Amino acid sequence: MKRIKHIFPIFLALVIFSCGSTRTEVTDTSKKNETTAMDDINKMPESEQAPEIKFAKPKVFKLDNGLTIIVVENHKLPRVNASLRMDNPPVLLRDKKGSDEILGNLLGSGSKTTSKDEFNKEIDFFGANVFFNTDGFYINSLSKYFPKVLELTVDQAVHPKFTKEEFISEQDKLIEGLKTGEKSTPAAANRVMQKLGYGDHPYGEITTIDKVKKITLQDVNNYYKKNFIPNNAYLIVVGDVNADKVNEMAQKYFSDWKKAPQYKGMYIPAINNVEQTEVDFVHMPEAEQTEIKVVHRSDIRRNNPDYQKVLLMNSILGGDFNSYLNMTLREKHGWTYGARSNFGTDKYGDLFTAGTSVRNTVADSAVVVTMEQLNKIINEKVNDTLLYNNKQKFLGNFVLEMEKPATIAKQAYYIFVNNLPDDYYETFLKKIEQVTAGDIQDVAKKYLHPENARIIVAGNALTTVPGLKKAGFKINYFDKYGNPASAPETKTIPENISVKNIVNQYIKAIGGKEKINKIKSVLIEYETQMKDMTLTNTSKKMAPNKYANIVSGMGMTLGKEVFNGKTGYQEARGQKKEMDKKEIEKFMNMPQPFSVLGLIKTGKLSRMDSFDGNDYYVISDSDTDYYFNAKTGLKDKEVSHKEVQGHQMTQTVKFSDYKEYSGIKFPAKVTLISGVQPVEFKLKEIKFNTLTDKDFQ
Repeated sequence: MKRIKHIFPIFLALVIFSCGSTRTEVTDTSKKNETTAMDDINKMPESEQAPEIKFAKPKVFKLDNGLTIIVVENHKLPRVNASLRMDNPPVLLRDKKGSDEILGNLLGSGSKTTSKDEFNKEIDFFGANVFFNTDGFYINSLSKYFPKVLELTVDQAVHPKFTKEEFISEQDKLIEGLKTGEKSTPAAANRVMQKLGYGDHPYGEITTIDKVKKITLQDVNNYYKKNFIPNNAYLIVVGDVNADKVNEMAQKYFSDWKKAPQYKGMYIPAINNVEQTEVDFVHMPEAEQTEIKVVHRSDIRRNNPDYQKVLLMNSILGGDFNSYLNMTLREKHGWTYGARSNFGTDKYGDLFTAGTSVRNTVADSAVVVTMEQLNKIINEKVNDTLLYNNKQKFLGNFVLEMEKPATIAKQAYYIFVNNLPDDYYETFLKKIEQVTAGDIQDVAKKYLHPENARIIVAGNALTTVPGLKKAGFKINYFDKYGNPASAPETKTIPENISVKNIVNQYIKAIGGKEKINKIKSVLIEYETQMKDMTLTNTSKKMAPNKYANIVSGMGMTLGKEVFNGKTGYQEARGQKKEMDKKEIEKFMNMPQPFSVLGLIKTGKLSRMDSFDGNDYYVISDSDTDYYFNAKTGLKDKEVSHKEVQGHQMTQTVKFSDYKEYSGIKFPAKVTLISGVQPVEFKLKEIKFNTLTDKDFQ
């Protein structure tokens, strides 16, 4: 059978070629210019004065029901952005958790006067965009249609009519989404981070399938009545409008949205850090990658005098591409696509998080390096060049963001709910410009707490925990929903099992040595549908070691990889790359048409894994792990780690639905996972002993 890196090589080849760079050499005959350029590089640029931000002064109105209207006039374009947001304190929903999510999905499904279809039809007619959520809505509309769009939207939000049919539909969708998320490593890491990080705080409640199944339509109506209220609500309107007319519209459209009793004096528990650093491990043996999240309480808020300093400190730590975390984990080691950190600022309680996703084999090292970077910014002053560059990039991004109506609306809202001074954003950049290297270290010491952090790790404990224990971390185990769990059982490989045993068992399972020895060449074609295009993968293999793989679509060859027994090449997007010495040697030693036989010489039996109710022998060879089902003998999965431009890509191929063709079993379905969306290929055609040397040119 084919090895993972040669099943669909075009997927990797396309990435390699698309990420490739073309070097352009420029000859400079002027020594003077060369010296000047070097001087410019080594000379610290002079600090420029922070650009002045003219934050448009909003006009504010207050309705009798408590709704605050914030209007920022901007007549550059004939468009309006409007959002309804609420500043309600969080409440514990306990076994009703999920009713809030269902509410957000039900809003806009019809009002007492307008059905869902009628509403959608009218919104489409006006060319507007309307989105609802648990706490309100968002509108983007042409200014001339805004009054009507606002009226229709407010009607849906303030006078909703939730039907049994729509409720059941949204309940089912939420359950299906949760089921899908049960096998998702990132989803599991996020759930556990939320539950353990926030603890007894309302933000620590997670939605489960069991809870959602018990929720009734009445529960959703009750949540709406208690929480969708104007007492602490804000309507923020930015764009080509007249503020006084917006006030008149609000007075009219929200006139019967009545105040309601609020949860008064509800105790909101504090978010507590752990006494010492610990790893909270979620064992997911089927995980293709490991999710890592370092978490502790965030004590910074927008009205804190240190806020701008912390923003800049976080930019250097993990908030920017050139940050400590990203440059170390991604650029230096090539373990991940990205690593980031963030300080939450919610006034009712929030978290600091630093996280990344890495391949399983380096997860323990990634945890150690992540903690090293947190301690680095605490213990070492940042250099002046790095601080300057971060300031300039931050300033530039801030100015660009402040040109967006949505940003203006958001900032106006923040000023009110956080009791910020009116000139908060006008002086914002000046405060950023004044931050020193000493300030960065001071706030890092004050607001970062790696010594009291939880390190949430979701992945394969059998491959990662030994390294974490060696590094001195305390390990706790939790299930996918944050409940305490036992340490996973380590499977012991039986003494009589070897790579040769496993490969021979595989050969027996697919048809036996006698039958495969009669096969001198195989042509096998798989097909998948990607949007409106049919993608075909044709693989050709011939003894002793000839190989060709062609990916085609839209009537053309998209890419191919060919080895003629002595030399080879890869070709994609009109570019051709000859195989290097190392690649040629690999193909020379790869027996065809059943390359799995090569594992007897090159493979190493590394471990046993258990997932999906099955035990697997895992054979490792170079950058690929091969999973052989201990019961059936068949190969069910391959996981490879491909380096592209110095970065690691993890690619998984799953084999299923084995069927006999001329007495030999081949997987009729092959699923490629190299990113978010799996791609499923189905076997279309297979031919034996029809190939010649011409097929490998």
